[in-house]
Amino acid sequence: MRQNYSPRDLFIMKKTSRKSLSIVCVIALICVAVWVVFYAIQTYFVLTDGQGIINWGSPHIGRKLTVFVINRITILLLAGLLAAFVFNILKYLRRGMIFNHANVVLLWIMAIVLPIHSFISDNMVFACSDIDHYDWCLTDTPFVYAIVAVLVAILYKLAYDAAEEQKLTI
Repeated sequence: MRQNYSPRDLFIMKKTSRKSLSIVCVIALICVAVWVVFYAIQTYFVLTDGQGIINWGSPHIGRKLTVFVINRITILLLAGLLAAFVFNILKYLRRGMIFNHANVVLLWIMAIVLPIHSFISDNMVFACSDIDHYDWCLTDTPFVYAIVAVLVAILYKLAYDAAEEQKLTI
């Protein structure tokens, strides 16, 4: 049975939903900041610790550092994309919108960066160890992340299109 809500009830629900979404967004931004700080501290210790975390005398130091740097760049890129996504939600929420085109684009970029980051992360053992010979590891994780990220991007795009269509019919 469908319940009819009064305009006052709908206003209260919208206000409560907006407040809840804003709180979740702030928590997400705090988590992104903690994530970046954690990896910055970890990067400092990995690069400055003299206990063989990175074998600086390795004949493959260039490849090791390349893997390490790509890992850190993809972490920063994902953190930046996620922060931009959340900021867009907060910005558009003030206008009464949740779904926006800018976030559709950000999700597609994340769908590209996430599996690359996952593949590099799976192979960080080569960068951060004494070993000089390493066979690259390809797990299912980059594929799963890619599929999930593409599904989320498609669903968000569909929601954005539906919201745009609803605005045109009103």
